[in-house]
Amino acid sequence: MSFVVAHMQKMKANNLIGIGNHNQRKTENHSNEDIDVSRSNLNYDLLEGRTKNFKTDIQDFVNENKATNRATRKDAVLLNEWIISSDKGFFDTLDSKQTKDFFESAKDYFAEKFGDENIRYGIVHLDESTPHMHLGVVPFDDQQKLSAKRVFNRQALQEIQEELPEFLYERGFELERGQSNPERKNLSVPEYKTMKDNLRSMEKDQQQTKQELDTFKKELDTFRPSRETKIPKKDAFLRKDYSVVKNTDLEELERAATLSKGYRNEVNELKSERRTQQEKQYEATSKVHDLDLENRKLKKENQRLQTLVHSMQSLVRQVDELMERKFGKHLPDKWLERAGLKEVSEKTPERSHKPIKERTDEMTGPSR
Repeated sequence: MSFVVAHMQKMKANNLIGIGNHNQRKTENHSNEDIDVSRSNLNYDLLEGRTKNFKTDIQDFVNENKATNRATRKDAVLLNEWIISSDKGFFDTLDSKQTKDFFESAKDYFAEKFGDENIRYGIVHLDESTPHMHLGVVPFDDQQKLSAKRVFNRQALQEIQEELPEFLYERGFELERGQSNPERKNLSVPEYKTMKDNLRSMEKDQQQTKQELDTFKKELDTFRPSRETKIPKKDAFLRKDYSVVKNTDLEELERAATLSKGYRNEVNELKSERRTQQEKQYEATSKVHDLDLENRKLKKENQRLQTLVHSMQSLVRQVDELMERKFGKHLPDKWLERAGLKEVSEKTPERSHKPIKERTDEMTGPSR
């Protein structure tokens, strides 16, 4: 039986533009090699119309529905995105309608548990190797207070892992929950896919080794000598250390000796092959270990770069605020777009025909 995949990621304001571009396939250049852009037209949003611009629409929803008029903290988690899926074998048994019903059922579970209006999108991706859904939930509690820590605390996460498979099972989808482990660390999507690839490779190596062992046993039986039997013999006349046997028995002895020698040679050859396979298995395991170390290094580097980006964004924001206070002007939109502080304009800006000096004054402010 297949398992339910339910993985959560926390999204702050500065994450919404990037995740929106990915989910809505706003670019044809993707770091994820599994994406087949020729099939992206098959993707759909179960809540079409609720969220068109991820950052603007979600921030507006939070501001319009929060209980207090206090400004939302800049580092607040505005959205918890859940990735809902199963294995490819499960989806191979479903047609397109059943696949959509599966994701609709998962969406209904979260809507009943966390409020339908708080579900801002349910984008289903069918342009990758395994269908999956990105489900965006704004973490409002019962008092309409924004708090991802309270809404998705450890107890809530455990309840989801227990209840979601049962909910789907009642809707006709035979699925089990994954292994329960409260100490397990949540993986990012790239880490999850890397782990799946490594596991698939190890399973393939294990299956190949098992097939080779089965072949080894069959070939071993071919050369296994028959059980020992006594051959009638007589002492040779006037030859103390010799015996007389029938010609047919002698031929049988010669055949047995030949088979025994061939058996020993085959056993030695198969043992050598077995050692080679074990060395390959060890090498594969070492590669997986090296990949795991590399993944950790990349994640650490990614965290460092994210910290650097946040620092740069903070610096640009401070400069922009200083420009507004001192000169009543903001930094050019292009600067804010590059810093990720403003949505990229879809319209190509017209080339300015102003003199160079005048355009320079707009960027730097009036000279003293």
